[in-house]
Amino acid sequence: MCIPQVEAVLGESNKMRWLYLIIFIVCCSHTVLANDKLYVVGNTLYYNTDLAADETNTEISWVDVDIFHEILLENEEITTIQLNSSGGLIAAAKYISDLVIDFELDSYVSGECSSACVDIFLAGNKRVLEKGSWLGFHKSSWGAGDIENYYALNKEEEGWNNVFEFSSWLYEDTQSEILKQMKYMLERGVDAYFIIQTLQADNEGMWYPRRKQLEAAGVING
Repeated sequence: MCIPQVEAVLGESNKMRWLYLIIFIVCCSHTVLANDKLYVVGNTLYYNTDLAADETNTEISWVDVDIFHEILLENEEITTIQLNSSGGLIAAAKYISDLVIDFELDSYVSGECSSACVDIFLAGNKRVLEKGSWLGFHKSSWGAGDIENYYALNKEEEGWNNVFEFSSWLYEDTQSEILKQMKYMLERGVDAYFIIQTLQADNEGMWYPRRKQLEAAGVING
């Protein structure tokens, strides 16, 4: 029985479906298992953060970055990354995106790819969204408590004499990060007006554009 047939028979929750799929693959094919979120089947690297054994690790993380790089170096046959993730650390996702670009991989989403995961998806040359799957966008945010902690930890090293000097830096840094994101999406062939729409999406929710919108904007191209 082929993998798609196995998935159809299972008909359970997304997480359980992936777990059963891994068991099937391990038993029936040549598979490289790197960790619970990353594994290789044939020429495809699967990255599914929902599969993390530790529920506190169900996001894109720096630990994943190191493993991701090792897998690509050790498996030259990989041509595609298949994604399923609700996001995670933006900086880690950007590093993985650079790896996807450098290794000239295609990207494929089965399930959901939202927030920071979208950066990884956009890094692919040929970008495919499986029917019934979703890409989710929202603008970034930084909680008040986290900002306060960052200021307390870094004010001496950065030379901020008061919160006003820190606020000035924060204003410049925010603009810089927004511009970097816009430049990245333009580089990957995404329409400028669509990029503006992603920056307007509520940071406490998620915007899931329809397939035709994604195609017209150049987000999916395969």
